[in-house]
Amino acid sequence: MSQGKYRPAAPRPTPRDRRGNPPVPPLEINARKHGGRTVVRLRGELDIACSDELRRQLRSARAEHGEHVVLDLEDLEFMDSQGLSVIVGCYKAVTAAGGSLALAGPRPLVRRTLEITGLHRRIPVLPTLAEAVAAGPGPAAQGS
Repeated sequence: MSQGKYRPAAPRPTPRDRRGNPPVPPLEINARKHGGRTVVRLRGELDIACSDELRRQLRSARAEHGEHVVLDLEDLEFMDSQGLSVIVGCYKAVTAAGGSLALAGPRPLVRRTLEITGLHRRIPVLPTLAEAVAAGPGPAAQGS
């Protein structure tokens, strides 16, 4: 064995996108019961790469916690058309089962996507999770 000194490897630089920004984390999905509602928190990017997993997680959360669902979008940084499709599918499923869906705290980019597509007229969009939970299930939760 050589008697040389140990040199730690140089730290790897954080990967960056083309504009030099750090990458957006993959979608994190957390579900829980809160205030009589099924609250599903989304963090990161909602796109085609994770849309099927989100569909599965939403079905599981509804089965475990109930059909009155709030999607907490406060930490959702991006949503593409596949993400919108998942939300529409969830809306159809919960309303067919006698439940409800509300969207809470979307960032400006996500809120703009909801407005451009007109979803904010069909699905209640509230500024905060607390307001969405307090509004309770049903059409009275119209806060858009």
